[in-house]
Amino acid sequence: MVSTPDGVHDAPRDEQPPAVIAPTAPTQREPVLDVLRGIALLGILLINIEYMRAGNFYDAFVGGEPAATSVADRITEFGMGWLAAGKFLSMFAILFGIGAAMIAERAVRAGRSPGPLLARRYGLLVGLGLLHMVLLFPGDILFFYGLAGLALLAFVRVRAKTALRWAVGLVTVMAILWAAGTALTAFAPAPPSDHPGVVAQQEFFADQQDQTVAAYTEGSYLDVIEANAFQSLILQTGQLVMLPWVLGLFLLGFAVGKAGVIADLAAYRPLLRRVAAFGLGVGLPANLVLGPVGPLWGGATLQQGADDPGMLVVVAVVQLLGVPLLAAGYLAGAALLTLRFGASRRLVGVGRMALTGYLTQSVLALVVFAGFGLYDELGSAAGLLVVVGIWAALLVACPVWMRHFRYGPVEWLWRTATYGQRQPMRSR
Repeated sequence: MVSTPDGVHDAPRDEQPPAVIAPTAPTQREPVLDVLRGIALLGILLINIEYMRAGNFYDAFVGGEPAATSVADRITEFGMGWLAAGKFLSMFAILFGIGAAMIAERAVRAGRSPGPLLARRYGLLVGLGLLHMVLLFPGDILFFYGLAGLALLAFVRVRAKTALRWAVGLVTVMAILWAAGTALTAFAPAPPSDHPGVVAQQEFFADQQDQTVAAYTEGSYLDVIEANAFQSLILQTGQLVMLPWVLGLFLLGFAVGKAGVIADLAAYRPLLRRVAAFGLGVGLPANLVLGPVGPLWGGATLQQGADDPGMLVVVAVVQLLGVPLLAAGYLAGAALLTLRFGASRRLVGVGRMALTGYLTQSVLALVVFAGFGLYDELGSAAGLLVVVGIWAALLVACPVWMRHFRYGPVEWLWRTATYGQRQPMRSR
């Protein structure tokens, strides 16, 4: 059996490949991949909520001192920096790469070129991400993943080992460059705090933060869109620097898919155990240095370590090497638990509607923080209560939806546009 990117088993290899490429029946989905996707979706909200609940990233951007927080907030921020920041984003990137490999294989087996199909798939994701970042959440990752997916088109014909070499190479080179850039910044003499350029920058971003808070607490939805547009410009421009790193994670997943691991996960239990043991055993202690950095990975938290530039270089290396290592440990460990105890129906439901769920998280957060006037009012610990509430909504609603429909609404639109034909919606 061969799995599609959404965890769907395709026809056995000895059967005649289909003449038309289309999503396979939902009843043939691989539940382990749906569980992994569901975990990644829920986990990424732990970090997104920090951008959704307030405009604190402006403080981080200019390297200002973080606002005083309670003990509960500091513990929460340490835990998010250690266990969550970057990890679920990396999990999603690896899963996206697995998906691309499965689509490419199905296309080749059907005698078709995978390039146009994947180009439509990721081009649509770029467009959806642009809408999402402006209308709902400026910290969107769909736009970024869509660009990484388009870059992945250059590798759709390579072998699994070649993809793995490129993955390791890109991630390693980016880690070296990131560490070198951090070292240059950390060891270079800093301009005085009263330098006109520093003062102007701090005043500009402080003003933007005030405008964002006003838009979310007192303004109209159009004011929120305007604030989101500026935040998107800042956040998305910063993310583009990391495109080769994310492409490396895509290629890691692509290599896994190409190697046939997803075709029979149960047969790869020994490999999964080794990955889980190494990823968790090394990744958990290595990522401890990211606890003080916090969930935003910004200048404000890094400023606390300015007296120890060497530690900042270590942090930079862990951010690009230790984070995906721990993410791989999460994926392998969750896969082993699912194979051992069975797939959670609720996580499967969330995983099958991951794209719809991702956008729904943003809608619900916007309602909570802008609609109920809680923007810039809650600390990190209280923000977790919002996270739990959104998790509960998704874990209840998604399985109910999937009882009656083949896909989530956004997944249906994405598949219909990708494959160029209207997909059936209702379950039989």
